Amino acid sequence: MNKTRILVVDDQPSNLTAVQATLEPLGTELLLARSGEEALKRLMEFHEVAVILLDVRMPGMDGFETARLIKQRERSRHIPIVFLTGLDEDETHVFRGYEHGAVDYIRKPIDPDVLRSKVRVFVDLHERGVALRRQAELLREHELAAMERRHEERYRAIIDAAPQIVWVLDTRGEVQYANERWRAFSGLPRGETRLAALRRFVHRDDDEALLRCWQAAVEAGEPFEAQFRLRRAADGARRWHLGRGVPQRDDAGRVTGWVVTATDIDDQKRIEVALQETEQALRAASEAKDVFLAAASHELRTPLTVAKAQTGLALRRLGDTDAGRALTMIDRQIGRMVRLVEDLLDVGRLQSGRLTLERETFDLVEMLHETRERMQLLSEAHPIELDTPDALPFFGDRSRVEQVVTNLVSNAIRYSPEGGVVRISLAQVGDGVRISVRDAGMGIPAERQAEIFERFGQAHGVRYGGLGLGLTIAHGIVAQHGGDIRVESSGVPGEGSVFHVDLPAPPPGEVSLPA
Repeated sequence: MNKTRILVVDDQPSNLTAVQATLEPLGTELLLARSGEEALKRLMEFHEVAVILLDVRMPGMDGFETARLIKQRERSRHIPIVFLTGLDEDETHVFRGYEHGAVDYIRKPIDPDVLRSKVRVFVDLHERGVALRRQAELLREHELAAMERRHEERYRAIIDAAPQIVWVLDTRGEVQYANERWRAFSGLPRGETRLAALRRFVHRDDDEALLRCWQAAVEAGEPFEAQFRLRRAADGARRWHLGRGVPQRDDAGRVTGWVVTATDIDDQKRIEVALQETEQALRAASEAKDVFLAAASHELRTPLTVAKAQTGLALRRLGDTDAGRALTMIDRQIGRMVRLVEDLLDVGRLQSGRLTLERETFDLVEMLHETRERMQLLSEAHPIELDTPDALPFFGDRSRVEQVVTNLVSNAIRYSPEGGVVRISLAQVGDGVRISVRDAGMGIPAERQAEIFERFGQAHGVRYGGLGLGLTIAHGIVAQHGGDIRVESSGVPGEGSVFHVDLPAPPPGEVSLPA
């Protein structure tokens, strides 16, 4: 235990020696100073001082000024000061000392017994204060330790009640603590915390990958996440868990350990597997359906082609007779069936990526005029207007682009009231071209606009006929040309819809029309 310190300040060495000899029996440590400046330096080095014995008369900084400076400092203002003064000092001098913080006066020549008795009082008071402070510190330490124990017990209770498995590992990976959830899952006794014991429960197919993940996290000092299977002791079931590890660090940022949790995700994993299997089954069924449609379409096309040819020959012989008119209706229905079969074949080609384009340079304006004339003959009740430049070359599959426009014009006629005008326009937009087809029909609701390009998607159900494949095929053809097709419609009846087909600019050297 450190000795109690007393600071003695006097400019006379003989006085310092006399005081030192007088106080030696007290067993204290004396700090000696021969000036006020030296006294202040001593207090900066040793601020724990029981009492200061301060001579009043000193050259330079006297005792009063030294006392004043001592009382100004926060660390030393509480230290009692006893002035040492000569017998010739008057009462005014004494009162001045009290004003500067003195607690007592001892007159020279000093009576050893008086000096020892007075100093002993201050020493005892100081030592009692030190003892009280030490007791208070011990009490605080005890309370803090008790509080930490309570917090640790509370945290452990919370961890034990958690639905996850929790391990606390040291820097080597050895388990320092495992919660009740793990003990119930593994059946291991409370004291069994060896890492080797834990790894026995990890599925052998997951063990190596989990160990690599852990080692990488330790090297980087970063959190990790991994999925693995653990064997449950009660029934031997291998259940999937999601493991997460977080490093624990000290104040200097060094990793001191790890907290690792394992959450049971086996039920979610089984649902994921079931969904994947269902998705695969649906994909297989869809592929089988596409194969069936393609095969059926091929089988249907052959007899329909023969029937179409035979009705054509018969119509030339029968002419405008009752039988001829009946045969004309049959021929029209056969033509409709042929178009449906062709649509099914095109959808199958698009789905399998077998729709090929036979590109050539052709005049879009010429193609649109021919399409308009053909469609106008089929529907005299719907005027078809055309707005185009004089000529506009394009490099692409002429018959497929014509198929797209025919489909859009056919839909515009179908959904427009009798007498409703259908407008076709062609214009250059940037480096590409835009074909627009506008109708005067009932419009397409906003919530249905995204569906109409899907297979069998119909904005207004089946009451207008068709299978809902035309726009799907048109979308696929335009996409293969590197373009885009979209619709604009307010959904208000009478305001109609407009379909825009944007096609890219032809590559260099492919834009000139043949002579």
